[in-house]
Amino acid sequence: MIKDILAITKKELKSCFSDKMILVQIILLPFIIVSGYAMLMSTMSESTSGTDNKDYTAYCINAPEYMMEVFSELGINSTELEIDSIKNQISEKKCDLLVVFPDDFAIVETGETELSDVQIWYNSEKSDSAMLYNMTLESLNAFQPKVFTINSDTDIDYDYGDENYFVKKMLGILLPTMILMSVFMVCMNLAAESVAGDKERGFLNTMLITPVKRSAIAAGKSLCVFIAAIIGGISAFLGMAGSLPKLAKSTGATESISYSFSEYLLLFGVTITAVFALAGILLILSTLAKDVKQATTVAPVFMMILMIASMLTMVESFGETVDKLGMINACIPAWNTMVVMHDIIVCDYSSTFVIITCAVNVVFSAIAVFVVGRLFENERIVNA
Repeated sequence: MIKDILAITKKELKSCFSDKMILVQIILLPFIIVSGYAMLMSTMSESTSGTDNKDYTAYCINAPEYMMEVFSELGINSTELEIDSIKNQISEKKCDLLVVFPDDFAIVETGETELSDVQIWYNSEKSDSAMLYNMTLESLNAFQPKVFTINSDTDIDYDYGDENYFVKKMLGILLPTMILMSVFMVCMNLAAESVAGDKERGFLNTMLITPVKRSAIAAGKSLCVFIAAIIGGISAFLGMAGSLPKLAKSTGATESISYSFSEYLLLFGVTITAVFALAGILLILSTLAKDVKQATTVAPVFMMILMIASMLTMVESFGETVDKLGMINACIPAWNTMVVMHDIIVCDYSSTFVIITCAVNVVFSAIAVFVVGRLFENERIVNA
């Protein structure tokens, strides 16, 4: 029987890898999706947070000398141009900002009623203008009188939490989702073509009437999908490992976020065992489906449920509910991967949870192969 399984697996692999498009899809698609998505996130984060290096077209009039140093750092320059002319430029989006101080500007004591009014013109339809406006407000607020100070001793760390926690949390939600989604896309098409496709083309009938046991056919096809899934998983992991440091930096980490070799190893192990669970689920769905269209229509629903559940963990109340489930999360195939990868990226993981997650996914994949075999046993031969 093992010989038959290996023969079928070899035939399936030869069929897959002889098609260059499928080969590119298996090897490169997961890497491209994960690294490309990470690059997009990084670029978007840098465009919103990297405002210090921007060159603005902005002016100030009658600004006190002690404020000019701050304004110069923001890119706001003193000018003698006409106010109306600058306003027109702002309206036409050719200028970002204009700050006008009154001739008798003065910072008065707290409690006085007559205050100097500083006027700031900007264009909220232009992102640079809106960002510079907010930064200017923050700078001006810093000059206002303070009744008392807050946490003025810089030698004391008043924050007992990890300043990068929310950055890690975001990465822990988005990256596992992208990894599983990329591998899911590879496995979905392959599993659908391998079983539902053969069924649709009538080729499965030919295989079922051969002397080879149906369970061997099911195991051979499953093994082919698992091998392809492993390759896709490695590709997705490489995309994540290469993008994680830069992505963490660009999303606002206050200091460098780095992971040890053992943590990368854990992420790799969890990724590989996760693809077994995904492949098992897709093989069952493909075997139950009548054709490729049905298989590829039903399968994405499962992935959407996983993605929505993962995104909902950003909501504090839902995240607390997930935390209360504890080890129950580790017993749910595929979902356990989302949870444990999040915990590893956040650097708050349990080795026991990781081991149980990997074991559950491997055991589930074995059960899935058994279920597929039973479904093959009950498969009817049509027009044989």
